Amino acid sequence: MIERDYIMRMIQMLARGLARILFLKSQKDYPEVTREIQKASKQILGIELDVLRTLSDIQMLDLLSLDAALGIPKCYAAGMLLKEKAEFLAATKAAAESSDCFSKALSLLTESGIRNRGPFDLAHDKAVEFVAGELQGKHVRVHTLKKLFCYYELVHHYGKAAGTLFEVIKEEPSFADEGVRFYKRLAEKTDKELGEGDILREEIDLGLKKFNRKGA
Repeated sequence: MIERDYIMRMIQMLARGLARILFLKSQKDYPEVTREIQKASKQILGIELDVLRTLSDIQMLDLLSLDAALGIPKCYAAGMLLKEKAEFLAATKAAAESSDCFSKALSLLTESGIRNRGPFDLAHDKAVEFVAGELQGKHVRVHTLKKLFCYYELVHHYGKAAGTLFEVIKEEPSFADEGVRFYKRLAEKTDKELGEGDILREEIDLGLKKFNRKGA
């Protein structure tokens, strides 16, 4: 119970910090945006975000997960703050740094969603969608694409999961075996479930035929 209350306070603290950051962004007060991001990171994660983002996303996950009980919400909070930092960098024309930040944010946001067996809140799911959109057409590491694929299936965005699956296979052809399993799982869904997930049963039949041919 104490642990759950602490996590809820952490999420509430994050929400307040993000609201403050959003207000400062609307005022185009970028120096204060930076300070607020660092402040929120120090309060919630115990480390300034600019220090944290010098690590790879895998190193970040290892560091934030040292405390098993709080690792998942900390990964979520770090992902949300990285998203804000990436938007700030994009606004200040630091494109390369922005892309790196967005990529790390996507890794942490999808990882925390998968480990939590779903997004923490609506803001979490919206952030994944936003960050994935910002990275459209840019190179994303294959391990992050795999997590995005798993996240999309988890939250029933089946059409987007299928699109991400093909991106993964371009980088790692052996992942086609997972494609067969994915389409078999979808074949067991009702037409209503598939419609809500933005995929047609005809697409599933085509996917199964395509991936079964690859495995033959």
